[in-house]
Amino acid sequence: KENICDTDLSATTKLKNSTKERVCKTVSEPPAHHLDIEDLLSNPSDSKDKSNLDVLTQHILLEGRLTEQAARRIIET
Repeated sequence: KENICDTDLSATTKLKNSTKERVCKTVSEPPAHHLDIEDLLSNPSDSKDKSNLDVLTQHILLEGRLTEQAARRIIET
């Protein structure tokens, strides 16, 4: 099986000292911002407004995070 990440023991050892480098350089970093309610809803003050699933799906697939407020709103609706 081909390894798509060019890692060796020296790279692994180096990463033990750094938490900012990616082990697999071909994998992009997750989004820096947390997805908030304003990013998901067209009218956040309307309790019946549904989340934009396309935006949410793309953010989660990129390993993005949500604010606690956005996560609670998704769970409650």
